[in-house]
Amino acid sequence: MRLYPEQIAKQIKAGLAPCYFVYGDEPLLKQEALDELRQAARAQGFDERHKFDADEGLDWDTIFDASQSLSLFSSRQIIELTLPDKLDRTASDRLKELLGQCHPDLLLLISGPRLNQQQQKTAWYKALAAAGPVVPVFTPDARQLARWLEQRLGRHGLAAEPDALHWLTLAFEGNLLAAAGEIEKLALLELPQPLTLATLQQQVQPHYHFNPFQLIDPLLQGKVKRGCRILLQLRQEGVEAGMLCHLLAKELNTLHGLQAALATGQSFPQAAGSLQVWSSRQPLMQSALSRLPAPKLSALSTLLAAADAAVAEFDDDTAWRWLYALCVGFFDEKPPIILP
Repeated sequence: MRLYPEQIAKQIKAGLAPCYFVYGDEPLLKQEALDELRQAARAQGFDERHKFDADEGLDWDTIFDASQSLSLFSSRQIIELTLPDKLDRTASDRLKELLGQCHPDLLLLISGPRLNQQQQKTAWYKALAAAGPVVPVFTPDARQLARWLEQRLGRHGLAAEPDALHWLTLAFEGNLLAAAGEIEKLALLELPQPLTLATLQQQVQPHYHFNPFQLIDPLLQGKVKRGCRILLQLRQEGVEAGMLCHLLAKELNTLHGLQAALATGQSFPQAAGSLQVWSSRQPLMQSALSRLPAPKLSALSTLLAAADAAVAEFDDDTAWRWLYALCVGFFDEKPPIILP
């Protein structure tokens, strides 16, 4: 059963499940989801709590000992287990064994990182999904972030004018933890409502944050202004140009491969399947191909090769200039001017 964070409150009213798996890359939402489950569990008498990290040094027997022991002070207990990016065969088998130990006086709260589609097909993930709700926690996109900020403001008795709310989405994109902190500060100031753009710009320090993977989709969508904004922020945050070259090369190679397969008469689903393009990304890639003809892709690859060469020569400034030119080059179907 898939459960989203905003659905937890409704689900737990019907009773706690024996196991919850909360996973994703948004630290604030993940922490709040786990806190909500802990609070509900404490209200139902789960007063004892054990925490474990499933790293290579974990002695799984200690978890089983804890799950089968009864405290003098509590007959109900929570076992929290944090999973690493990858599980080896031993950890996978022991995790499935642990799930088989569930009983009414034991609650398993398991958390983990963001998982790709391949990881969601593993035996251990399927075992978790069978044992109880899985709760994916993702960083909200621009539209979802505006709604989240509006709800968060309302929780503290605040409201914001439309242009002020839009400014907040730009100021805190990718950094909900900072946004939550600033909203709490605003609530203490007792400012006139609704909050205006001028008020926010005077009172709030922007703290937006991006990860390298967020650069790809805006470029494929032709949203060059947003792509360039993300690129410049990534540089400011210390992301290496070589990492971006690697990610962009992977996307351009996939686009070249799709284009070549389509030229031989394959359907797009056939071509995408042979190149292992996730089904969730196929519409985006197909749309990108419709406005990126072969000459355009070749020119973009030339720009990327220049950036990669600058990285190899440890010429960081030149590499970033080439990357910026590459981002701008995604704007329309015309081949970009080859200039750093």
